[in-house]
Amino acid sequence: MRLKKYLLVGSISALFIGLTACATPLPEHDVSPSYAIDVPAQGLLSTYMRQQPVDDLKKSGFYMLDRGVDALSARLQLIDMTETTLDLQYYIYSGDVTGGLIAERILAAADRGVRVRILLDDIGNSMSDKAVATLDRHTNIELRLFNPVSMRNKWFKLPSKIVEFGRINNRMHNKLMVADNLAMITGGRNIGDEYYTLSERDFQDIDLLGIGPISQEASESFDAFWNSPLSIPASVVYENAKQGTLNRMRKGLASHRERQAQKPYIQAMEDSSFSKSLIEGRLKLYWGHSDWLADPPSKADAHSPNSEDPYLARILGNHLLDVHSEVLMKSAYFIPGQRGVEALTGVVAQGADVSVLTNSLATTDVLAVHSSYAPYRVPLLKGGVKLWELQPMAAKQTRPNTFISESVASLHAKSFVFDRYKLFIGSINIDPRSIELNTEAGVMVYQKELSEKLADLFQRWTEDDYAFELRLGEGDRLEWHTKDQTWTSEPEAGRIRRFMSWMLDWLPIEDQL
Repeated sequence: MRLKKYLLVGSISALFIGLTACATPLPEHDVSPSYAIDVPAQGLLSTYMRQQPVDDLKKSGFYMLDRGVDALSARLQLIDMTETTLDLQYYIYSGDVTGGLIAERILAAADRGVRVRILLDDIGNSMSDKAVATLDRHTNIELRLFNPVSMRNKWFKLPSKIVEFGRINNRMHNKLMVADNLAMITGGRNIGDEYYTLSERDFQDIDLLGIGPISQEASESFDAFWNSPLSIPASVVYENAKQGTLNRMRKGLASHRERQAQKPYIQAMEDSSFSKSLIEGRLKLYWGHSDWLADPPSKADAHSPNSEDPYLARILGNHLLDVHSEVLMKSAYFIPGQRGVEALTGVVAQGADVSVLTNSLATTDVLAVHSSYAPYRVPLLKGGVKLWELQPMAAKQTRPNTFISESVASLHAKSFVFDRYKLFIGSINIDPRSIELNTEAGVMVYQKELSEKLADLFQRWTEDDYAFELRLGEGDRLEWHTKDQTWTSEPEAGRIRRFMSWMLDWLPIEDQL
């Protein structure tokens, strides 16, 4: 799903690379800027703020969302709790079960007077033009598209992507929801069934729910993107699009919610202890200092002097260099490059443990990423870095998807634990696209208990039932290990996947992945 499989793997990369210099202009528009609204004094979210430690009002409270059912529940409940303003910023918004449930709650919030701002990456958004234009018509909803393709007709959209490659190759990969400028959710999850245990591909992912000052920091970042010249109002992009009526959309979304209401997934979400605790105001939060970290929108602007400046990656790199004992990394797409190999093995040389979990060939959803990652495994292992690759768990039935009878696990999380006292959860992968081409965001939390919880999750996700441990055998040959078995070639990956990965390794596309 990454950048629509990287625009069909570059729509033959040589052509795209040749067109990189063609930075086409965005449509002209004239809209007034808007900004976050002050925190309401009353309401359920404010009750959580009364739990804030009185000795330090700069601390925020956090809760880790590592289960898809809780992650969706948190988003739906946060929308229902919102009283004044709701901001959403996503790379992917799908028009599926999850997308419909969230859209229904958004529309209900707008109907009761909440100001809603929705910022979507144009390439990642898969809602129909009609649906987007209809939502944007609501008095209390404003929807903008980030760095959109100029030609909207379905027959001309792909050629437009080729011609405009120099501009649209840089995307907004951020994932953020902010309610009442007081609570926020960020992490690896977009809006789509596969992120919430409702798809045949079951993304293993992590979000953070944060309440307190961190939300104001996230709102400032949202405002910067919202008011960026790259964020174009839907009314401009879809000037000639057919629009449905809001009443028809309300009825359709209400019917969608009613159809889902009796499904086991919705029942599990409503019955979960997390949902009940959140609604009743007794969710256990981990309070600590934190920093919102985000690339500026100008990173994705082909005309800006800050274009492709790795701001966030540089900050995380500095935290990596400060590690004394241990760093635990999850990266769904992991292409460290030569500089990354040197940095990680350098940390090992200084006496710290470096452990990385990423996808195996059997679980990756982007074969081109795996083909570019594969050559770095041997030098990383020789340098002392510990590597694990996720197993397709549904095939072994060690952790089957509760709501889909047959599913294949795939890692989508992006997280770091530094010395078990600070952690980062966000949207950034360790690959060239995240580091240089896309804008990324996330939160750094200085909290020992929460860091230990994320470290425990890393340990669980790297157990024998979850992941293959990579080691070097005779002659530095790669081996994949579990407690009961050893492989000397990519485990549980069919011949076609192996052949396609080998073929893709010949393409000069690593800097686009």
